[in-house]
Amino acid sequence: MRLDRSAMARRLAACAVTGLLAMPPVIAFAHPHHHAAHAHPAAQADVPAGPPLPDGQVFLPPPPGPDTAQRAADASIFAATRALEGTPRWKLAQDDNRDTPAHMVSAFSCAAGFTLPPGQLPELVGLVARIEKRLTPAVNAEKALWNRPRPFTEAELPTCIPLRADLKRDPSYPSLHATLGWVTGLILSDILPDRTAAIMQRARVFGESRVVCGVQWQTDVAAGWLNGGVLYSAMEQDDGFRQEMDAARAEVTALHATMAAPPAAECAIEADAASHPPQ
Repeated sequence: MRLDRSAMARRLAACAVTGLLAMPPVIAFAHPHHHAAHAHPAAQADVPAGPPLPDGQVFLPPPPGPDTAQRAADASIFAATRALEGTPRWKLAQDDNRDTPAHMVSAFSCAAGFTLPPGQLPELVGLVARIEKRLTPAVNAEKALWNRPRPFTEAELPTCIPLRADLKRDPSYPSLHATLGWVTGLILSDILPDRTAAIMQRARVFGESRVVCGVQWQTDVAAGWLNGGVLYSAMEQDDGFRQEMDAARAEVTALHATMAAPPAAECAIEADAASHPPQ
């Protein structure tokens, strides 16, 4: 059955790539659900204060245009990764779809080398939660500018999660998930510098889960990584942010010695995912 399924997946992928590349380009326009000018005043009031963030509409490149090599690569990767349905990598993508601050923290346990229980890390989880509130409006403004359709709107192939109506409306570029995952990785790298390589590898895998899931293009995720790096660099200049980082660092350092290693089976799945990026 596995061989038959793989062969079918390859045939579907070939058909999907042909169909995706044949589609006419979509003209970008501002999306009313995400443009800052249409944001609800109460939602804006919830955004934590801080210095202005760099304008991603300036430093990010636009998404790939039609008839470009990047567009063809995006279509090919989306179609090819549908063959991962039902595998441990597919399940990891489903788990990584949960972008709550608590999950964002616990997802880095293997990379940290010890379990990161959100319930025992209120300073760290609170920091990630405040950053998410701070960055989400900025990323949504970037999404509104380009209004790139999601992959599943262009080909009816499996996705790792049910497709909610709000997700179907949400533009794809750049990836908010990848942005937040990269920022969380940078936070933990500052706290645990000796684990930087493993932590940023997990941040990469977290973003790649969006591609495996079939809900974003590879170039959306790459833009999210760039986004996260630039936005984090700007936030580091803020005194309030540095104070919150000091509190989170002290909390993680105190907890480190008391925590056991994460389950080896989970870490093996993450390591395999890191060794086989979407392509």
